[in-house]
Amino acid sequence: MSTTTIQPTSTFDPNDLKIAFSNKTDKELKLAYFLFKMMGKPTLVKLGGVASVWALKLGLPIKGLVKGTIYSHFCGGETAQEAQRAIRRMANARVHTVLDYAAEAKEDEAGFDHVLDEIMRNIRLAKVTGEIPYISVKLTGIGSRDIFQKLQEGAPLTTEEQAAFQRTESRLDIICKAAYEANITVYLDAEESWLQQPMDELAEKMMLRYNEHRAVVFNTLQMYRTDRIAYLTDLLKRSEGYDVILGIKIVRGAYIEKEQERAAEHGYPSPVFHIKADTDRSFDGAIDICLQNLHRVELCAATHNEASTRYLVNQINRQGIADHQKRIHFSQLYGMSDNLTYNLANAGFNASKYLPYGDVATTLPYMIRRAEENTSIAGQMGRELSLLEAEIKRRGL
Repeated sequence: MSTTTIQPTSTFDPNDLKIAFSNKTDKELKLAYFLFKMMGKPTLVKLGGVASVWALKLGLPIKGLVKGTIYSHFCGGETAQEAQRAIRRMANARVHTVLDYAAEAKEDEAGFDHVLDEIMRNIRLAKVTGEIPYISVKLTGIGSRDIFQKLQEGAPLTTEEQAAFQRTESRLDIICKAAYEANITVYLDAEESWLQQPMDELAEKMMLRYNEHRAVVFNTLQMYRTDRIAYLTDLLKRSEGYDVILGIKIVRGAYIEKEQERAAEHGYPSPVFHIKADTDRSFDGAIDICLQNLHRVELCAATHNEASTRYLVNQINRQGIADHQKRIHFSQLYGMSDNLTYNLANAGFNASKYLPYGDVATTLPYMIRRAEENTSIAGQMGRELSLLEAEIKRRGL
């Protein structure tokens, strides 16, 4: 069965299965169902992840199996050129791409330069093709985690570390300048709380430099952190009077267990909420703050949460935000929550997928993290499975 071309409507309905899975063939639909069924078993996910990593390290012939299953569902290809097939399929459904080089960077200057070179190739590709409006950048891919942590802790840097951090900032500036000139957008990923402050400072510096007329650079706020509403409010206050459009991407957060364990180990208060409802309120509160300041903010709501997605859609409609496609973005991970992404795009909203790519062996840790995160999201697996099952039944497979 070939994929289906859907004509746009004006109503967002996340339960419209025909639109949600319009880009999936019967074979892809069955594979997705199988994968989410397996991912609903956390122990199996952990054991399978460890076994797969070691099998690839030992040179066992499992690459074809991995590439034909979990890799093909969550990744676009081993190169950016390979990923263009997925990019074009999504573009046909009015879904944009956030291209994400997902390989784990080597923690040295050569590794950081390699990531820079890869991102610069992506920017040139985006400029030539016009098919990649967004790219994702992890600051730990272009700079040392240890130096970010020392900066956060206020520890003095050696002369060599100061020079290394200047090179990190230079790499980021090269990326942002190229994105500005190519008329594309850079989403800077968030990291653990004990690394984030100097990353926030770099993001703010780049926004002041390149975001005069549009949000070229977005910083990511993990709203499960207890301090992010205060940070957002303070950022808005500090940026008053500057010619800058703040790029704000909000997510719920990906490191909750790690954050709680480290706080307990080091004896400081947990920086993240313990109750999901508090995170939900924080996320929706950030939406409200951004909408109140939309004259100087561009917002990306990167979430798989249907309630928050509906909330933002309803606010856009209620407030009559006519230029929402330029100022408000929705985003989900490739291979997940297609019912949100494709129905948002079909209803005329700016919707995108984070599309990772990279060599199977080096992106496998990324895919395992995605799988483990998904198993920990309350109700996520059940929701995905019920939708896939309903579509399989609808198609009579």
